[in-house]
Amino acid sequence: MATSWRQRWLLVVLTGLRGWQLGVTEARASTDVLLPYAEGHGPSHSHRHVRDCQAVTFGTRTFESWPSSSHDTLPVARSSVFISDMPGGAESSRRVYGHMTVVPDSLRQLSVLEPGGPGGCEKNLRVSVEETAAPAGCLYAQNAGFYNITSDGCLGNVVSDGRMVRDSGGVQNAQFGIRRDGTLVFGYLSQEDVLDPSNPFEQLVSGVVWLLRNGELYINQSLKVECDKIVDMGKSRRKASG
Repeated sequence: MATSWRQRWLLVVLTGLRGWQLGVTEARASTDVLLPYAEGHGPSHSHRHVRDCQAVTFGTRTFESWPSSSHDTLPVARSSVFISDMPGGAESSRRVYGHMTVVPDSLRQLSVLEPGGPGGCEKNLRVSVEETAAPAGCLYAQNAGFYNITSDGCLGNVVSDGRMVRDSGGVQNAQFGIRRDGTLVFGYLSQEDVLDPSNPFEQLVSGVVWLLRNGELYINQSLKVECDKIVDMGKSRRKASG
């Protein structure tokens, strides 16, 4: 096992706060959102549709990337809790609790881990975050991605410590990844982007809805990209987002 400041981290969820800030929000009185789509997992349209659907100011680029910083001093991460009031009527208003974990040196300090450890996706394991994090020596651990509630199989793209665990075949979910050179990637990726051998992903996980793009809210635009199959997230039981 590596020294304490270089121990691995379980990836949180997809977010876009300048690359290295990871967050999860949850409604305290609810349970996991396991099926964000009415059928299957992810939109049925192509990456070309995603590219053509976005604003012309983005050109043909459907994702953003940020450089990872080098950070050899303590603390290797900082975590905090926040509370937000969700707007709505008397029946729909609710308070949302969230966690924000900042990991400056993401390439060396953050990992996407399979449920239960290596091979967990292939074995369709369903285990808790704590059961996965403890053997890996994680300092912080938060859940990420989605799984099939019938088969317990992992969904979307999954790359764990440089190992391709699952290839979604080009399904256009929002993605978060870390490439070999430390570049942090957020957004919608073509199959060529996912499998790029010149700078492969060391970590990659799929989410639902891209929250921030270039520091600005991108939820409505992202919903249009995924709108052919995604369900009303306000009616879902839980949303792990980023």
